[in-house]
Amino acid sequence: MNPKSLQAFVAVAEEEHFGKAAKRLGITQSGLSQIVKSLEATIGARLIDRTTRSVSLTDIGETFLDNARELLQAHRLAEQKMANAVRGEAGTVRLGFVASAALGIVPRLAALAHEHAPGLRLSLTEVTSEEQIPQLKSGDIDVGVMREIQQFPGLVIQPLETERLLVAVPDTHRLSTRKTVAIAELRDEGFIMFPRTRVSYLHDLIHQLCHQAGFTPVITERAVQFATILGLVSSNAGIAIVPQALTAIRLPNVTFIPLEDDDAISKIFIARRTDEKASPAAKRLVSLATATVTNG
Repeated sequence: MNPKSLQAFVAVAEEEHFGKAAKRLGITQSGLSQIVKSLEATIGARLIDRTTRSVSLTDIGETFLDNARELLQAHRLAEQKMANAVRGEAGTVRLGFVASAALGIVPRLAALAHEHAPGLRLSLTEVTSEEQIPQLKSGDIDVGVMREIQQFPGLVIQPLETERLLVAVPDTHRLSTRKTVAIAELRDEGFIMFPRTRVSYLHDLIHQLCHQAGFTPVITERAVQFATILGLVSSNAGIAIVPQALTAIRLPNVTFIPLEDDDAISKIFIARRTDEKASPAAKRLVSLATATVTNG
């Protein structure tokens, strides 16, 4: 029982005339008659009573008409869903993202998908930049949002956002009332840092900035989660260089001060697998994200 035979039956039922139904469908009357006979043979019952002057539905035909319309509607919906999936307008995107992206970038990506491709669904996983690379390659995630990443074979990595770095200090700190601070002024401070084994890219960027300013940072505490890092700052355990997105986390006794050094920026990227391996939905989400960047 295929959609063509169902369409033929519904057309005859609605037109109550084989000739008119055949014209509506763009086929010959004899061809239409054969399609209906074949449908009746499949069902095992007569659906239409034919005379030389009239066409009417049998009792079984009346019952089957509603079912035929429902089946055709379900088929149309299935075709639409498949077409949307092929265009990347529908489907699930498994999105990996660094913790700080949860505070601004991920909500914006969700809003873009909702506005421009409402059939897309995001399945979210917080994961470090380092961990995203193998997960993208293996297909465990479809799209990744990461920091300070380099190009990798098999991945399409595109810039998404550039974010200023700030220094988080306790409210009682000597620098807490400053409008801006140079990294060189932090040489005698104790730093709260990410462990390099977990967050190597941002860790190395901060070390590089300190080295350019003429010193090696003294690490007093290490933590992976930004909330933990800011909590340690709040407890006067040290200072921390963090992305601007972290200002969304408001803890008592923490002040954020912009770094005035030109290189004190963090670059955020969005990545997916190459075209032959990426799903249409993944391509669509990345396209929406990068189009927003391109258009300012």
